[in-house]
Order: sequence, then structure tokens, then C-alpha cells
Amino acid sequence: MDQRLSITYISADRLDDLEPLWKALHRHHVAVAGHLEQLSPSLSPEASWRNRRAKYEAWLAAPDVFALAAEADGELVGYAMARVKEQQPGSWERGAKTGVLESLSVRADQRGGGIGSRLFEAVRAEFVSRGAREFELAVIASNADAIRFYTRQGLLPYVTTLVSRS
Repeated sequence: MDQRLSITYISADRLDDLEPLWKALHRHHVAVAGHLEQLSPSLSPEASWRNRRAKYEAWLAAPDVFALAAEADGELVGYAMARVKEQQPGSWERGAKTGVLESLSVRADQRGGGIGSRLFEAVRAEFVSRGAREFELAVIASNADAIRFYTRQGLLPYVTTLVSRS
């Protein structure tokens, strides 16, 4: 990567900076998950951003939530939104706290240059510093590129969620 990359914490006052990256991620989700249209139509990028922004704002008001921005030469090229949740044991002992990566987005023209990996590692380090023993995230089942990326980061499949209309 020829450009200088910095990863910094961002607060709720910079949420609007994330809008283009979220909208691009939303469009990507819709493109790779066309099979879900039979359940219900996808939201517009604008509606999706309004919903996601509200979630981000609520999450950032809570403890153990953080957002990271990746900037290359002063330009926002990626971000991650993450939180730590209390975890009750189920079938496996997973520890008292689990880190949840809610979103990770890298600008399409910047993918493949290590930005996603750097963001992921920064999120993982923050989870460790906050006492989270495990790390989880949700990936659309048909998003093969994301599954490959997270598998390379050491994550393993855990739960498959199936959806249907009632």
C-alpha cells in the first residue's frame, strides 16, 4: 500500500462521514443476496442508512461500543463498528464477554490492499483489551468474498440462521 493508513477511534459526531461506506456495503449486500428478495424487498440505500445510523448512534451511547475509521492520506477509506456483549454459556463455554463486529466496510476501490485486515486486527486488539475472549460477526451466507476474508482472519462457522416468511 503506497498511501499512509491511520486507524483512529471515531465518535457519534462523525457518523455522517460513514454514510457513503454504509450505502456501498448495503448495495453489495443486496447484490450478493438476491435470493432474499423473495422474503421481502430490500430497502433503498437511503432508508438502510437511516436505520443503520440510528443503531450506530444508540450503540455509541452505550459502554463497550467503539467505532474505528481507516483513513488513507486523510481520506476515509473504511470503518468498523463493534461492541462487547455479556455472553451466557450455551452448548459451549464461550467466556463472559464476546466481541461483536457489527460492520466492517472498505471502499470498493481500496479493497485488496490490506485495509480490511488492518481494521479487523485493530478491532480484535480492542476486544482483547476490553476482556472479550471471543469474537463474532454475521455474514450473509451468499457473500463468499466476506466469508473467505473472515476465514483467513481465523474465524470459524458457528451458527447458520435460516429465515422465512410466516
